[in-house]
Amino acid sequence: MSTNNLNQLFENQNNWDFEEPNLGHEKRFLDKLKKQQPKKKKFNWLSMSIAASLLLGFGILIFNDNNNQTEEVAFSPQVQETHDYFSSVINNELATLKKQETPQSKALINDAMNEMESLEKDYQNLKDEIAKNGENKQIVFAMITNMQTRISFIKSVLEQVEDINKLNKIEDEKHI
Repeated sequence: MSTNNLNQLFENQNNWDFEEPNLGHEKRFLDKLKKQQPKKKKFNWLSMSIAASLLLGFGILIFNDNNNQTEEVAFSPQVQETHDYFSSVINNELATLKKQETPQSKALINDAMNEMESLEKDYQNLKDEIAKNGENKQIVFAMITNMQTRISFIKSVLEQVEDINKLNKIEDEKHI
């Protein structure tokens, strides 16, 4: 469109609205707009916090109840001494293993921890068997074998982790 056509268009329009809206028009408009918007429901944090507290409390009670049931096995003094010894060796080896963790060995250690959980479940089943039927040589032997297996397994994993760490150290030195 040319400038002449635009001028001509505006000259022909005699009915332009030059009036201002009535006083308070903006306020009435905003009030109508607010009425159209849906009201947000307030979230009841109090009821949610009470429900969460109850769930947490029940969870702790159930967890403690399960732990108390599995730890009430009464061993003879010799078996208890053996159990305590092997448990302390296993815990020390696990602590050493966790200290050796690097990004390169993390997957191996996680797999090892999963295997340890499986062996711990087997051990727990043996303890449950003693709780039901009492101590006998076969079950005690199986428990000792389980603990020895765990110690050997952890030592094997530790050796693998040390090898991985040595290889990584050599690789890092090559890049320097």
